[in-house]
Amino acid sequence: MRTWPLVLGLASSVLWSAEVHLAEAAKHMDRVAVRAMLAADADVNAPEVDGTTALHWAANQDDLETAALLVGAGANAKAANRYGVTPLTLACTNGNGQIVELLLKAGADPNTEIAGGETVLMTAARTGKLPAVEALLKHGAKVDAAESRYGQTALMWAAAEGNAEVVQALVKAGADLHARSTSGFSPLLFAAREGRIAAARALIALGADPKETVQTTAARTRRAGKAPTQGTSALVLAVTNAHFELASALLDLGADPNAAVGGLSPLHIITNVRKPGGGDNDPAPDGSGNMTSIDMVKKLVAKGADINMRMTRKVNLGLTSLNTAGAT
Repeated sequence: MRTWPLVLGLASSVLWSAEVHLAEAAKHMDRVAVRAMLAADADVNAPEVDGTTALHWAANQDDLETAALLVGAGANAKAANRYGVTPLTLACTNGNGQIVELLLKAGADPNTEIAGGETVLMTAARTGKLPAVEALLKHGAKVDAAESRYGQTALMWAAAEGNAEVVQALVKAGADLHARSTSGFSPLLFAAREGRIAAARALIALGADPKETVQTTAARTRRAGKAPTQGTSALVLAVTNAHFELASALLDLGADPNAAVGGLSPLHIITNVRKPGGGDNDPAPDGSGNMTSIDMVKKLVAKGADINMRMTRKVNLGLTSLNTAGAT
């Protein structure tokens, strides 16, 4: 472990040098040096050139002992560096519930945001560590705050990352199961797109509809740019991304096997998912789970899929100029 030379009782000019290095000592988790500098009355909030303080480094390094020392010495829990990042943001990125609690008790704002509107609750929900999320909620984090660019909430982030326990905690705290992003996605649709079975099951058990579809508005579409097709179902999203085990679970929970936009059904989509990735084609999706596409076809048929459903308009399925209208 690196140590930093310090002679107690030196002139103030030497102590100023020590203050500069307090953040460096915290960065290297040199607790001996941190204690010595604090005992010599070093400025606990002295920043590095970019505004990073010793408390930032302690949170970033998951160093609870040093963080507690610094807070006890008066470190500013709300300090932001030039990028607007605070110690609480870093603690939530790591998901360290003890440091999150320490910082909140020291005055950190539970609704802290970084550029773009990502709140610390969104960060913790994405990280997926339940104690950090619970600490934020206990101290007043706004459960349905939405980031400014895409309108996504903490529940959407938790669902997309598959953090089922966090999903349950957020809904218990009042998170809206039916909230929509600017692209028309609900939390369940995010889980379906990413193949998160546990999160999808949790959402449906809490009241989400397994038949949910993308619901866009003109305003949402303008904000989101290229939005997903209106009416695209959770089942179609799962099949499109080759998350067949999740698609199978959705069918068991009540999803419609014939849910289609323009007649483009899950059975149609599987032909495209199975395509080779050569030539001008995009590569097939990586998918998830152990269920094969053939097993998925069998499951769809067993659940009542119409094997003769016709497409009602041309849809690009990687078939160049072939007119798909009317295709089975």
